[in-house]
Amino acid sequence: MNGRCLSQNELAQRWQISESTLERWRAEGIGPVFLKLRGQVRYRDIDILAYEDQALHASTRQRSTVRSHPIAPIQLSPVSWFSP
Repeated sequence: MNGRCLSQNELAQRWQISESTLERWRAEGIGPVFLKLRGQVRYRDIDILAYEDQALHASTRQRSTVRSHPIAPIQLSPVSWFSP
C-alpha cells in the first residue's frame, strides 16, 4: 500500500455504485471512514480495504457486521509549523 487516496468518483466506480450513495452513507455514518480536506472528500486505501475485509462473508446466513465505520478515526494533534 502506498497511502493513495481515492476520490468519491473513483470509489463509486470501484464499487459500481452511485456517488449519491456514498454521499448518503457519509451522512448516515455508513461506509468507510473518509478524509475531508479543503472541501474535497477522499478515501484512504487502508480504510477502503478494511471496510471491504469486514464485508466478506463465508455464507449467505452470516449477518453483516458492516453498518457503521469499522475503524475509529485517528485523532490528530495540532502540529506546530514553527519551531520555538
